[in-house]
Amino acid sequence: MEKLKTFFKSKTWRIICGTLKLLISIPIFCGSVFAIYQFLFSSNNKKFVLAGDTQGSFYSDFMFDRLLKSEPKNSKFWWESSVAYNKNGDFEEGMYRLNKATLLNPLDHLGYAGWIKYTKLKDYENALKDFHRLDKLSNVVEYPWGENIYFQMGICYQGLGNYDSAIVYYDKFIASEKNPDNIYPRMYTYRGKIEADRKNYQKALDFYNKTIFLDKNIAEAYYYKAVTYRLTNQKDSAKFNYQKALDLIKKNYKDQDIYDERFLEIYDTEIKDKLKEL
Repeated sequence: MEKLKTFFKSKTWRIICGTLKLLISIPIFCGSVFAIYQFLFSSNNKKFVLAGDTQGSFYSDFMFDRLLKSEPKNSKFWWESSVAYNKNGDFEEGMYRLNKATLLNPLDHLGYAGWIKYTKLKDYENALKDFHRLDKLSNVVEYPWGENIYFQMGICYQGLGNYDSAIVYYDKFIASEKNPDNIYPRMYTYRGKIEADRKNYQKALDFYNKTIFLDKNIAEAYYYKAVTYRLTNQKDSAKFNYQKALDLIKKNYKDQDIYDERFLEIYDTEIKDKLKEL
């Protein structure tokens, strides 16, 4: 113990500590110099890329604030700066920035705004306002965040309980896709749910079966098919389809997102409870 105490007081230990501090401080110093250089001398486009690459960090927020002061009418800056806030659930700030972007450039940003409103906020009514406005402004079929706008509008109307309008836009989605392979099979599950809610049980089953014909690995189709069989007192068929849905969920064949609850999302615990009731 005495030798150890003597070592920590020795010149050798001071040299080791000094070397370690130097090794740690050099990268911090270099990083600080790089950040200051980028802030002072980079073009706004370069700053924009760097801020986007470090999205959600203090550096990114600082850089976006500087960019917005420099170019307050640049809609791309407002839009990109909103993304991290909405991802992190700070919708007040995120939507403030996103609304700024849509005011400046509605054609480029209304689709994303509508997508945020219906997926994250479940604000179907205002999402539809954005989608309808975008559809009027655009000369082509839009694909907000990668999905056909008419499909998303169908979901919004269905979420509001306006089934007639939902069917209109699901049909419009089908008509707008020249290639049948581009029709999302789960859309037929959504159509089946509408028919089941209207007590048109055979039509509902036909739609669920159409989903399964197109893609046999969609757990939601089997789940809602099971629900319909249960409503018509066909317990064996209900049990089979509940189990099929559960098996697919275990294999990760489920519509899910780590950030948001999906439309008509199903859960394994709920299925297990329903199987116990049969």
